[in-house]
Amino acid sequence: MRGVSKRFGAVVANDQVDLDVFPGEVLALLGENGAGKSTLMRLLYGLYPPDAGHINIDGRDICFASPRDAMAAGIGMVFQQFSLLPNLSVLENLLVAWPKAPWWQGCHRPVMRDVLVWLEKLAPSLDPNRRVSDLAVGERQIVELAKVLNLDPRVVILDEPTSVLTPDETARLHGFVRNLAAEGKAVIFITHKIGDVKACADRVAVMRQGRLVEQGVSSDKSSDEIIRAMVGQAVVSRAGPATPASPVPRLQIFKLSTSPDDAHCPVDGLTLTVGRGEVVGIAGVVGNGQTALAEAIAGLTRVVSGEITLDGVSLACLDNGLPPATSALAYIPERPIDNAVVADLDLATNLDFRRLRDQPFFSADLDRTGRAATLIDDYDVRPRNPHLAAGSLSGGNLQKLVIARELSGSPDLVVACYPTMGLDLIAADAVRQRMFEHAARGSAVLWMSEDLDDLLQYAHRIAVLFNGRLMGVVPREGASRDRIGRLMAGIEDELHVA
Repeated sequence: MRGVSKRFGAVVANDQVDLDVFPGEVLALLGENGAGKSTLMRLLYGLYPPDAGHINIDGRDICFASPRDAMAAGIGMVFQQFSLLPNLSVLENLLVAWPKAPWWQGCHRPVMRDVLVWLEKLAPSLDPNRRVSDLAVGERQIVELAKVLNLDPRVVILDEPTSVLTPDETARLHGFVRNLAAEGKAVIFITHKIGDVKACADRVAVMRQGRLVEQGVSSDKSSDEIIRAMVGQAVVSRAGPATPASPVPRLQIFKLSTSPDDAHCPVDGLTLTVGRGEVVGIAGVVGNGQTALAEAIAGLTRVVSGEITLDGVSLACLDNGLPPATSALAYIPERPIDNAVVADLDLATNLDFRRLRDQPFFSADLDRTGRAATLIDDYDVRPRNPHLAAGSLSGGNLQKLVIARELSGSPDLVVACYPTMGLDLIAADAVRQRMFEHAARGSAVLWMSEDLDDLLQYAHRIAVLFNGRLMGVVPREGASRDRIGRLMAGIEDELHVA
């Protein structure tokens, strides 16, 4: 890529970028949210035409009119936002994307075996007949990757592939990425995680504010050098929230069970308390009841038995199927694009959702845009335009938009499901500090995270879920990766503290 530029209105997403990618290598493409990484790769994938510059493949200048042209040229991309059809099975999703798929599947069993080759390599235990809507987020990521690899691409673009994977799944993915490079493929690995770079990257390229600011061999770069190139400064690790002396219970969950008919793994007889000013982390392999627990607290799914109360007031879904009307709960869901925003509405309207209940139906809120602009600035949502449609934002900025709406008030309870997923180091630190500020003011914080190191460093206690059951609750002082890992694997801990 030479002199590649892309502008969206007044926003310069890519500014005169020069980038080389070679066969048989893994290039880690790093940068803050909104640095232009995904836009640059979407230019390569044919989703957008570049405004300036040119792209050359195998010595020949190309200009893709669509992703179909890019795929025909051997370029495949796995997006951060999934494109699977949720009501179809895994196998059906793979067949839909496969150019050799027969029009009638029943008589082509050998073809079906061929389309499942990559899935069996990536996740041998994943049943191809399962419906996609029933899969955990990490499993969906694997299906997306198998779908792209079935096209036998020469260039594989992975956009934040480890942001939704467990440590074991991440390590397995790193191994597959190295195998792809060993086969002669060029792999572009968009990531914020230094661990990804050290585990599998040959070279690094760092973007900041639309420009390519650093390139080099990954082994020649220290973690601090890479971070400084990404954010323009050194990142200082901040202290976690102070431990409350004797937290008064705020959120109380007693023998909670949710319906096994829901798409998510149900919660089974869970009892847990979160006190005033306390941060309780939820650890577990994705798909072990975290989503059901969060949605039950938020009133989005029915409770089969048990109780959920906040300061003595029930939060359970009502008999008419509606959640209780309470502004005391801030809820950051697992997949914001699916259930936290209306993609076609602008940022200002999405940021105002929590206030709609209190406004007259025909009110003209002249200050909505001004309030939205302030939140967008405070939470560093990019581009900083309240009139943009929410669906136009990158995954990380969409996450920050939802966090801005939910954490800008004064909630008594914060339920945060993977709030730093896909965020860069500075943005992730800012989100954590916002949660800890609420805890310091007396809020109860229930924090589900894919990053076990974060929970070990910051949470006052860590509750571990396995197959919908609470395996144990471990205080920060007694927690370790090994101990939490054993509970995550379903191994009983004789030392666990409830």
